Amino acid sequence: MSVPTIKLELHFRGCDLGLSGRRLWEHTELGQLNVFGKAISSRSELNHASDFIDVVRMEDDAWSLAGFTLADLRGGKIPAGSMAIDETVLFECLNTPEAVAFIALVADHVALCSIRQATRNQHHQFLPSAQPDDVFGVPLIFSTLRQRLNDMGHAKARAEQWLRTIENFQKKGLRAEEFERSQLMPELEVFDDSGDQAFASELVALCNFEALRLSVIPVVSDAQRQLRFLSAPTRTLKRTKKLPKAQDGQARDVVGFDPVLGYRIEQVEHQTLWGPEHHWQAVTFDGSVIRNVAKQTLLSTSESAAALAASHAREHFPKRLALGRWSHYAWAGGEEYREWLITLPYYPASFFSNHFSIRNVLAHVRCDLREGADGERVLLLHEVQSDWAQSARRAISAGTMESSDCRCPPFYREWPALVMKLILLHAARSGHDAVAWTRGEHQVLRYKGLGESGLRELYDRTLPREVNRLVKPIGGACEMLGVFVPANFRIQQSENGYEVFSAENDLLATASTFEDAEQFVPDGAHEVIYDVHGVRLTAAIQRKIIETGFPAWG
Repeated sequence: MSVPTIKLELHFRGCDLGLSGRRLWEHTELGQLNVFGKAISSRSELNHASDFIDVVRMEDDAWSLAGFTLADLRGGKIPAGSMAIDETVLFECLNTPEAVAFIALVADHVALCSIRQATRNQHHQFLPSAQPDDVFGVPLIFSTLRQRLNDMGHAKARAEQWLRTIENFQKKGLRAEEFERSQLMPELEVFDDSGDQAFASELVALCNFEALRLSVIPVVSDAQRQLRFLSAPTRTLKRTKKLPKAQDGQARDVVGFDPVLGYRIEQVEHQTLWGPEHHWQAVTFDGSVIRNVAKQTLLSTSESAAALAASHAREHFPKRLALGRWSHYAWAGGEEYREWLITLPYYPASFFSNHFSIRNVLAHVRCDLREGADGERVLLLHEVQSDWAQSARRAISAGTMESSDCRCPPFYREWPALVMKLILLHAARSGHDAVAWTRGEHQVLRYKGLGESGLRELYDRTLPREVNRLVKPIGGACEMLGVFVPANFRIQQSENGYEVFSAENDLLATASTFEDAEQFVPDGAHEVIYDVHGVRLTAAIQRKIIETGFPAWG
């Protein structure tokens, strides 16, 4: 919503309940997936704010999803297993002026989103959309527990026998956290109480990982320059609507045209007793004249008309850029720099990092593409980090949190492996020749020695160990790879494409593609090779990764 993020939650006074519009805001403004099962319609009468407002439980400065929306509450359709609440108290709170104002604010935001005809994002999906069988929300990340139970076919047993079977699974590699997070234990207790037997297929269906569905999204921001006005095209443009035909002594000329969305700036000339008088107007692709807040169409300057057109485009065709926020920490010379966020939008508890404005970022990856020493196309990871796990680790060390605490993230110990599984899937599907990541000493230099032991442990030991474990069964192995890094020039990604800078930081040229930018590299420029950790992805390894995928744990 176009409001300070502090207003995304409403905490009812004298009550531990509240409302949240945060997941709606993350979807519409940050590109997060739609968790509500209902899209915002272009027909405003089909949109109801309560469909997009979460009921939440407040506790100090933290809050958790109650498991249902305001629409569910009003319709008496609270899902089974949702957080227990006092409905009478909640309905009383909904009648307060604060609640009415909050719901109206969300309604205004939904109405604004309903007029958007397109959102222009300059990025590709990290992975294809999930299928119904992808229980973790991304393709080819699967549950070992479900898989092993499924392999048992029509086996049938009592609860205590199934528990022994699952204990045997754990001796053969099943992670304890997967069983704990599957929510299967409470279901087995029901069978235990009844004395009934359960089929393996029943247990597969009862494994519930809904709260752990992952989403991988880039960090996006609004473009500063929504439109780019050039000279008028040679083709005929649609006639300006709702204006009379130009009269004698009056002329309308196109002085600026955006070739992407078709907006144009027209100069209108009137003949007066004192000579010609000029005004300017902004016109959409279909010939409609845009009015400003004062309902005016004719403006005194071309700049004000261009600003009005940009404002209209921002509202109807918002342009988002995936340039990230921390690119200044990356080595120069990379292409397609991205900051990917691995999030848990369905997870009830809420964690907020100091680095990103989105809820429940399990881990983040900053990366780009660059040429390897052997000419290969390398996906280079500049940073792999979990603020959530780091925060939990500090709290556990201080004795203020247990590892079983709901504030401790899922995959607390396995997040590095999970990140690399997702990266390998992304790289294999994208056809990259290798995945690499910076060494511990690079990170130590970047952050001036802060957290040196932890950085070296993660980048030099944990990531190589986990990647070796993942790729050795399919013919791969970790090794040192070389990547090129500019030494006395810089190519930097920008809103306009790629910019080339000299060693003195003078802008030499701007190009729409990386390949074109390389043509402007100055004479005498050179690159050096940095040795980094990595794994080569041959065609055979790429194929095996895509065919088999990876377990969520293990």
